[in-house]
Amino acid sequence: MAKDKNSIIDLSKNNLQFEERNQTIKLLTFRTQTMSLDIAIFEKDKFIKNSTMVFAHLPKKLKAKLNPTSK
Repeated sequence: MAKDKNSIIDLSKNNLQFEERNQTIKLLTFRTQTMSLDIAIFEKDKFIKNSTMVFAHLPKKLKAKLNPTSK
């Protein structure tokens, strides 16, 4: 089975982020096959942890920038 080269998209250089519950969430990578994102969570500019979240939980403005269906 051939792997899709675009299954993981690096977002760390794009500096995409949003605020939620007094935390800054920075997007690191987008996994297109599972529609999930690797994120870094910061509070008051201090790194808290790395985590994952589903694409559906992103704010609409960021969804529009990533738009996985436009390909």
